[in-house]
Amino acid sequence: MVAATLLSGLTWLGTSALTRMDSPAAQDVRVALGMEHRFAVCDGPGQPICSYDDRDQTNVDREFQAQQRVRVAILHELRARVDQGLANLSAAESILKTQTVDLEGDLLGGRKDLSDLLLTTIDLRPLTTRDEDLQRSSALQVAASTFEVHDGKIDGANIVLLREIEAQRRQLLGHADRLDRLARRDAGFAIDTSGTDRQALWADLFNGDPYGAGGELASWVLSSGGLPTVSQSLAGLAQTNAKTLAEAVFRKDDKIWQNGLVDPIAEFTSIQKPSVRYRSPVDDSQRWQLLGSVLLGFASLMLLLVGPVITATHTAREREAGTLPVLRMTGLSAGDLALAMTLGPNVFAMLGGGILLLISTVILGLTAGPTALLMPLALISVLAAATHLTAIGIGDALGHRVNALLVGALMALGIAGTGIVGGTLVGANMASAGLLLGPLPASLGAVVGLSGLPGSENLAIASDPELGPTMLGYALLTQLMIAGICLMSWRRRVEQAWAPLFRPAEGIALAIASIGCSALAMVDLSARINTQSFDSLNLVTFLASAFLLPLLGWLLVASLRRPARAHAVPSHIEARSAFLRFQGVLALTMLVVGMAYTNVMASSGLNGEQSEVMWATLAQVILVAETAVAGLLLSSRRRDGKLGISMATGALLVVQIAFAVLVYRLEVDHVAITHSPGLPFLYGMNASPYWVALMILVWGSGFGLILTALLRERDRAQAAAAAEVEEPTSEDDSEANDRRGRWLH
Repeated sequence: MVAATLLSGLTWLGTSALTRMDSPAAQDVRVALGMEHRFAVCDGPGQPICSYDDRDQTNVDREFQAQQRVRVAILHELRARVDQGLANLSAAESILKTQTVDLEGDLLGGRKDLSDLLLTTIDLRPLTTRDEDLQRSSALQVAASTFEVHDGKIDGANIVLLREIEAQRRQLLGHADRLDRLARRDAGFAIDTSGTDRQALWADLFNGDPYGAGGELASWVLSSGGLPTVSQSLAGLAQTNAKTLAEAVFRKDDKIWQNGLVDPIAEFTSIQKPSVRYRSPVDDSQRWQLLGSVLLGFASLMLLLVGPVITATHTAREREAGTLPVLRMTGLSAGDLALAMTLGPNVFAMLGGGILLLISTVILGLTAGPTALLMPLALISVLAAATHLTAIGIGDALGHRVNALLVGALMALGIAGTGIVGGTLVGANMASAGLLLGPLPASLGAVVGLSGLPGSENLAIASDPELGPTMLGYALLTQLMIAGICLMSWRRRVEQAWAPLFRPAEGIALAIASIGCSALAMVDLSARINTQSFDSLNLVTFLASAFLLPLLGWLLVASLRRPARAHAVPSHIEARSAFLRFQGVLALTMLVVGMAYTNVMASSGLNGEQSEVMWATLAQVILVAETAVAGLLLSSRRRDGKLGISMATGALLVVQIAFAVLVYRLEVDHVAITHSPGLPFLYGMNASPYWVALMILVWGSGFGLILTALLRERDRAQAAAAAEVEEPTSEDDSEANDRRGRWLH
């Protein structure tokens, strides 16, 4: 419980650090995992750059807010002036329409109120220029002095002035719309709009610097069209930062405006900070989902890796110590004893895995949903049971000859090593056949699918909707079959420690399962690499089938019947029977691989190409297979000298494989030239005498090894008959003899 709690806490800390850390390295990791987009926050086109330092970003924010305050204060002032100008025009228009004003005499009939409303210049800099502001006042003055004459009579003396007032109104409305667009660029930045006396501000500015920026700014403040007050923010800026305010008012191209007054397109673009403080965009739901999937992954490792390794080690230790017969004397059945061997030494692994499984199930049930948990939990449960039963069989089988710690190391290497290879093939979408490599790829793929990471939804079927479900189902059936065979082997060997690891029927079943794995891997690889030539298809066939020969040979030897005594070897009769069984398995292998080969040819379009069956190369491959099996059989029939036989067989196999490769190249050239297939034993291929001599040597050596493995040895038969008459050794002597043959102790 302490270990599970500690692991959960560390996982929580690691997940929180991964999802919340705001450093560039953490961002790169999240982007690589697909948890966030590279430009989700910043650094993208049209986005500010990313800042990872709080102090630098604080300075940027302070400067940006100061610029915003200047911009918004000026725009607010200009918008008030435009509104005042519109109000002045409306008031003047009302006077002209409701009162009698003599425009033929003095300017504006000598009316001071009209003069103040129409001829007072409103300074709209920096939105306009000084000349444009003066031009507005001049245009109204000219219009007030212009009359339309019809038939020698002045017709409507104020018509021209009213028309100019309307034109000025449209112009000011256009300025108002532009000011609104410029104000929207700062996204509603708030300033203090409470008013302060304009005349007092003018006096302060003028008296402080009458001939410099203060005097010029004072003139701008006063030219407001009759507004009595100015905003508190603008007054504060004018008194504390007059230089910056003056540059912003009298220069359209000042950097503070971000090209808003000189580029018409910039009016419609929001002003962004030069940089923003990067914050992780990963939300809480995704964070908890990732935490739950990581905890579920640790739970699966506890149940699929740690538990089986402990079971295999404990089983090997019991076999090494010779205590299994004592355990059987307690009255436990073989099945109960297997359950005890699974649960007894695995209390902590089971408890830790169970706690992690419970915590992760609750988290993922609330985030990913209960339905999404069904497949991962089913895979973990089924594969955990199968892997523990397999660990019992393997630990018991190796306990005679290998130290218990080495058994555990081999078990860990077998599960974790194949899991890493298979997980890489599945995760990188390289081959669906990675699901066949042990219990980890399928279970961890289903767990990663719960993390919410992009592209991980279908990792349980290797992201292959066509062949992936077939691979997953076949992997489950194969591992369950191996678990059942290991359990039956355990039940037999508990009663008799020297019983064969597999029965012939079980060995054949495993061989057939291996053949199916080879055919599926061949179909998968050919589809992945898009085979378009016979050379590439033959290479795929070799890669998919290369592991079959040693695997089938080991299954053959492991299932040999032996007398029920220690260090027993099979008889020549059993060797011949096993050799015949191998012929049936070999024929089945050729049939299944041939069907897969034909299927790949049909799917890739190679069946329409001109091709020939390579009989000569196939004959060499069959010789290699027969020689390898003969070497294994011969080694199994010897108590001593196994290493010498293995070395001789290995050397012969190397020569035969090299000769098979040479024959393949020779046959390819023969088919290309003659458009006819090559025949076994190089018949009709115009081979040189040297080729023929080498072929005779290779085939003769292979047949010699086969005959040696199958012939009856009279001296051994007579010695075996004499040994059967002798009194059997005691159990202690048998155990002592058994211990002398250990590889590592």
